[in-house]
Amino acid sequence: MELEVTKAFPTVIGQLRVPDAEAMNQDLQALILAEEASYLSVGRSNIGGWHSRPDFLNRPEPAVGALTTWVTWMVSQMVDATAGLGAFKGQLSVWAWATICREGAYHAPHSHPDSAWSGVYYVDADKFNPNRPLSGVLEFLDPRVGVEAVSTPGDPYGEPVRVRPESGLLVAFPSWLYHWVHPYAGQSPRIAVSFNVTLAAPDTVRTSTIEATAGRDI
Repeated sequence: MELEVTKAFPTVIGQLRVPDAEAMNQDLQALILAEEASYLSVGRSNIGGWHSRPDFLNRPEPAVGALTTWVTWMVSQMVDATAGLGAFKGQLSVWAWATICREGAYHAPHSHPDSAWSGVYYVDADKFNPNRPLSGVLEFLDPRVGVEAVSTPGDPYGEPVRVRPESGLLVAFPSWLYHWVHPYAGQSPRIAVSFNVTLAAPDTVRTSTIEATAGRDI
């Protein structure tokens, strides 16, 4: 007799530490800080801080092109991991925006409607402060309604999943998954680039399009 256990309704979150990202991050940091100085924040989920327009990947600089390559490669891997290798034969489109958090800024709980995948790349996450361990932490909420209402021994349900930002860390997750960012308590600006992926590009934004069936070597 053998017990069969099925892990139902999995939610996948991908994390990738981009290798040798220091030079790219330095260039991205300079670009984003300069863009912040050129216009006011576009308010979204951010409470405080600065949010760029959603056309960051339109920029021609090599660092932006390098980041786009990493994002599209990771998303194609996430698609293969969930749908199966070669199962999806359409096109995916990605667009992105930069954010800057200074002390006290945070992002309220939200999801990303009308997208398939979303994610964030940390350009400058500042140093970890053991006295403020949740500073700027990305927190995902359990999407299953009512799971926090019942407790059983070893119950894994209803608990958040937290990702501590690191410079060079790329994170991808389903766009419907609610998440938020804890108030930032660092001394220097926390700089990140967030992105959405859809099956069709918005009419107003030029995006980077990838063939989901195409392999990418990085």
